[in-house]
Order: sequence, then structure tokens, then C-alpha cells
Amino acid sequence: VTPPPPPLFTGSGEFSWLATTGNSKTSSLGLGIDVFYKPAPWTFELAFSYLHSSTDSITTAERYKGLMSASRDLTDRIDVFVKGAYLRDTFAGLDSLFAINSGAGYKLFNTDSQFLRASVGFGYTWENQTTGLDRNYANVAAGLNYKWTFSKTAFFSNDFGYLLDLADTNNWFINDTAAVTASLTSVFAIKASWTILYRHEPVPGFKTTDTTTAVSLVAKF
Repeated sequence: VTPPPPPLFTGSGEFSWLATTGNSKTSSLGLGIDVFYKPAPWTFELAFSYLHSSTDSITTAERYKGLMSASRDLTDRIDVFVKGAYLRDTFAGLDSLFAINSGAGYKLFNTDSQFLRASVGFGYTWENQTTGLDRNYANVAAGLNYKWTFSKTAFFSNDFGYLLDLADTNNWFINDTAAVTASLTSVFAIKASWTILYRHEPVPGFKTTDTTTAVSLVAKF
């Protein structure tokens, strides 16, 4: 029997919430959505996430991230892509950062249990800072995407990204997210993740590193 073709549309939504009361009142809200459209050999992705934290009703962190991408498989291992990414994180000194890149990817592993893809691309970045001078520059970007399915209901993933300012090589970013996801039902899963955003040359008055640890409820569709 011939298996049915994979669905054209897939996606997931995430929700996380943490609150404490007593001597201090804290809260943290996380939302995210990731949608794929896959008319082979093409893959289109649209993603958005939001994070808000507060202490005693004073906002201490707020971050918006967005991504749009299109890729086309040339062979079983090689693909080409174009993507645009958006970040707003005023607590890291960024009113907005928009980067567009195009390049190629290569799948080193692509089995039922192991997946590893490396990519490299070139593009341009527009950066509006909360303090200091705004920056616009050509960039080179690289990435590694890994997934290990270690059981029928759970997997580990790690998404690493690197972006370099070609006009000032001291200005570079690293973004990495490691996560373990375990299915609860055919629709819902629990996800524990850790994210680091490092900037070698931060906006004046801000630190180089931001980290986020989260436990989220994921709904697949």
C-alpha cells in the first residue's frame, strides 16, 4: 500500500507562563508559532515568538522575534534558501534588527533518528539601536540545525546561528537554542528549552549575553 503524501501544511504553537507572589511579584509569558508549507521541492516557513517578563509590575524583559524563509531542495542533501529575520529587544539595546540572507544548505545526516544540516549565506542587516549610532552592514551568516529522535515520543534539537558584520568584524552574534520535546498526546507536547544570545560588541551600556530558560506547552497542527 502506497503511504499517503505528507501534509502540505504543518506547524506548532507554544505557550509558557510563570508567576510568583509573596515578598515579590514576578511573571513571565512566552508565546510562539511556527508554520510550514511544503509543496515539494519547496519549503516555506513563517515563525513568530514573544517573551515578556516583569517584577513587581515593572517590565524587565520584552522580546519580539520573526522569521520568513523559502528554500528549495536541489538534491536529497543540497538546498538553496532566502530568509528574512526580525528582532526587537530594547532590554538588549535593539529597537529593531532586520537581516535578509540567501545561501545554501547541506544535510550531513538525514535519517529517522538523526538530522544535521549546515548552512552559509550572505546578506544585509539594518540595525536601529536604543542608544548610540544605528548600523547598516553587509553580513555573512552560518548555521547548524540538529535533531536527535531518541524515542518514539521524544527528541532533542539544537539550532545554532552565527552572524558577522563584514564592515566591523568585532561585531558578531551567536544565537543558540537547545531543547528537549516530549509528546503528551498526538497533539500536545511539553518542551524544555535554553536559549543564549551573545553579542561580541554590544550596544553601549548593555551586556554581551542574554539567556532564556523556558518550559512550554506545545500544540502541533
